[in-house]
Amino acid sequence: MEKLIKKGAEAEVWLRSWMGIPAVYKVRKQRRYMIQDLDELLRRQRTVKEAKILVEARKAGIYTPTVYFVDLNNSTIIMQYVKGNNMRKLLKEGINKPCFGLGRILATLHLAGIVHGDPTTSNFIISDSKIYAIDFGLSVHSSDIEDKAVDIHLVKEILSADIPEMFDESFGLVKEGYASVAGKDAEHIIERAKTIELRGRYARGQWG
Repeated sequence: MEKLIKKGAEAEVWLRSWMGIPAVYKVRKQRRYMIQDLDELLRRQRTVKEAKILVEARKAGIYTPTVYFVDLNNSTIIMQYVKGNNMRKLLKEGINKPCFGLGRILATLHLAGIVHGDPTTSNFIISDSKIYAIDFGLSVHSSDIEDKAVDIHLVKEILSADIPEMFDESFGLVKEGYASVAGKDAEHIIERAKTIELRGRYARGQWG
């Protein structure tokens, strides 16, 4: 059993077998344009960081794939295969209730000092009524309000582009979910997200 699930600029994600069960292999690819030793070092460091953040997020109360094994020689994380529908698919079908849970997940991560970095709706999978956060390849440790606000801003941009007809209600659910965990901090972070959006509009205007 082998199936390519996703091919990105930095890594490939495969569905394979591990100890007799389906598992996801995230393999960071060699970049031939870089010095080999430096490339190997960076790939190992990023593999270790992502695996650690997956574990930390799980400890914080977020459903994430269980890490089975980290193969540093091949810059590979072997982890649980979470079978289900990603949130983007459900949103396209008119189901936006999980947006509240998405907001709660981001707030929980932020309280734990983790910024997801790539909170696209494709990186959240609904399985057995649980929402799993996946792909922490761009995640960082941060308590900076700007970094947290970028997560919120990215979610807003994605929802606006993918489901404009349901955007107001869906993003409202994200904000409600976020505030239910973050409390008073939510208002400051969401306001900063608005500032980031305005900066982006200004920059686009400057470039025509």
